[in-house]
Amino acid sequence: MTLHKAPLPQTVFVDRDGDVWHATGHTDSGELLLACPEPHDPADRGEGESYPWTLHKVQLSFGPLIARSAVAA
Repeated sequence: MTLHKAPLPQTVFVDRDGDVWHATGHTDSGELLLACPEPHDPADRGEGESYPWTLHKVQLSFGPLIARSAVAA
């Protein structure tokens, strides 16, 4: 059996602080993974690989989220 990865959405999510979250992949169960590569607060910028933020965790921690087209972002 061949597993195919779902394509990443052409949508970004903006949190309550105005930070932009981009889709980076999916969990093994298929949930969308997000990363915020350029947070407004420099203290939130880390080094190395990003924490595996799922859409649900981002919504709970930084929501409400507003979805918008990555083209408009």
